[in-house]
Amino acid sequence: MGRRCRIFSRSSTLKNQIYNVIKPYLLLLPFCLGVFLGADDQTKVVTILPQIMIDFEIPITSLDTASWLIVIYLIGYTAVMPFTGRLSDKFGFRNLFIISLIIFLIGSVLTALSPEISKIFHREPNVNWILATRFIQSIGGGALVPISIAAAGFLVPRNKLPIAYGLIGASAEAGAVFGPLVGGALTEFLSWEWAFWINLPPTILIIIAVIIWIPKSTFRDLKIDYLGSIIFFLFIATLSLACAQITKSNELLIIFAVISFATLIGGIFLYKASKEFIIPKLIIKNKLFMLANLTHFFIGITLIIAIITVPVMAETILGASPLEAGLRLLRLTIALSIGAFLGGVLTQRLGARIPLILGFVLIAIGFYFMFGWDLKLADPSMTIHLAISGLGFGLCISPITDTAMKEIKDSDRGSASALLTVSRMLGMTIGLSSLTAWGTTRFAKFTSGLEGFSLDPIAQKKMTDASLNAGLDVFQEFFLIGLLVTLVAVPLSLAITLKKNKGDR
Repeated sequence: MGRRCRIFSRSSTLKNQIYNVIKPYLLLLPFCLGVFLGADDQTKVVTILPQIMIDFEIPITSLDTASWLIVIYLIGYTAVMPFTGRLSDKFGFRNLFIISLIIFLIGSVLTALSPEISKIFHREPNVNWILATRFIQSIGGGALVPISIAAAGFLVPRNKLPIAYGLIGASAEAGAVFGPLVGGALTEFLSWEWAFWINLPPTILIIIAVIIWIPKSTFRDLKIDYLGSIIFFLFIATLSLACAQITKSNELLIIFAVISFATLIGGIFLYKASKEFIIPKLIIKNKLFMLANLTHFFIGITLIIAIITVPVMAETILGASPLEAGLRLLRLTIALSIGAFLGGVLTQRLGARIPLILGFVLIAIGFYFMFGWDLKLADPSMTIHLAISGLGFGLCISPITDTAMKEIKDSDRGSASALLTVSRMLGMTIGLSSLTAWGTTRFAKFTSGLEGFSLDPIAQKKMTDASLNAGLDVFQEFFLIGLLVTLVAVPLSLAITLKKNKGDR
């Protein structure tokens, strides 16, 4: 009897120990799911864009207009982060997370209803309505990432934070890469509106879980820089708009560039003149933190190249369906998730240097292989190339976040995590705007000498083949740009890991 009691006691003790180890990560689960949903809607429209263009009567020649369904989300998603990060520091991560989910939920419903809303106010479909509802969505979605990173600092023991950062980062990246798959599947079997209706059940469940599980946050006496928030938003928006016009050299390029430069100067002046800035000054003065942000910026550029180019290339010149295009990108997603977890473990045990450098090396190798893709692309080569890149992206998440956040005090974690996420999102936004403009111009140049249609089947086939080859050239250039940007970022990865931080070996 006594032996059974001892065995039972040891078993209970072991269960309690296991529960205590995983409890912080269980508390973090609703935040990871929220981040996943918000990021999922960044790229969900990639595979449903053709159907939206049909419903809103957007011609194929106005692809740059349609691309703003992605860009407008990235702008709002990015610009809102510093403001909500600071609000999180003041009012608590729990309250702001719930409010952000509600805004995201409202935006999703309005986006799904946008064709009907448009018809109420216009005789013909008007794309401005869905752009407006996508922007509302982005405000809620963008706030979730910095709030979650700040929450990790309170819910997870400090020595376990690298793994927590890896999980949050993996949720964001996996959401962004799963987006095309979800959008493609729902469009193929239902309609594109269901890509937004599907957000309702999980969002409601996450809100309930946060209310029940997560302890209430404490309020802090902090000032909020509202003017700085407006200036930052204008800077992000006009910079992205200028990048979208970069190959056109028109009046809009000049206007947006001037406004962007003016808001930058205004932000610098406000930073020097005010005691309270949208981002705490101690954070901005932290050189290690700012280097990590610059590294994250280049990660954003390379990631958006992979996320957008792979499915669009599959649908346009390789003849894949929206679902097939999403499934191809799934190779990168799975590897990214695995890499994010491994990056957290390696960072915790070895420090940031090894996983970060290894991650950039793998990204560069992946882009090098993708640069060689042709119209005969098939497995297993495609899977191997995408898996290499995905693993590299995943490995970089935790070491960058852990390095950036190591010297940040608890009261500034929301603001710091917001700025760190903004850096990556700014890279994605500028990268997407620039690539869209670049790709449109380059494709037009490659096909400028071709006729639109011929009754001669042989001549028509030659024109079709020439168009496909022109598209292939553009996509290969995208992958080459990804490779070059990655190589530029390698010295930065060395710079932010040369300084010996606590916990590094």
